[in-house]
Amino acid sequence: MGNKSVVSLKERQSADWNAEDQNLLAATLSATPAQRLAWLEEVLQLAYASGALKPRRFIGKEEWETMGVSPR
Repeated sequence: MGNKSVVSLKERQSADWNAEDQNLLAATLSATPAQRLAWLEEVLQLAYASGALKPRRFIGKEEWETMGVSPR
């Protein structure tokens, strides 16, 4: 099943794509969920370490439930 999607994907790619773009796309689409999660965790760690993302505080269940209630 995976091979059929790769073949049809290659047929749909435009002729101006270079080999590096095709390899990146193929690697991205063939990544397992575990590999995708590992990549996401690594990117988030980098973002926090560089200061691009600021840590958020934990929202408790009670606060979460009251967020959707509008005061009357």
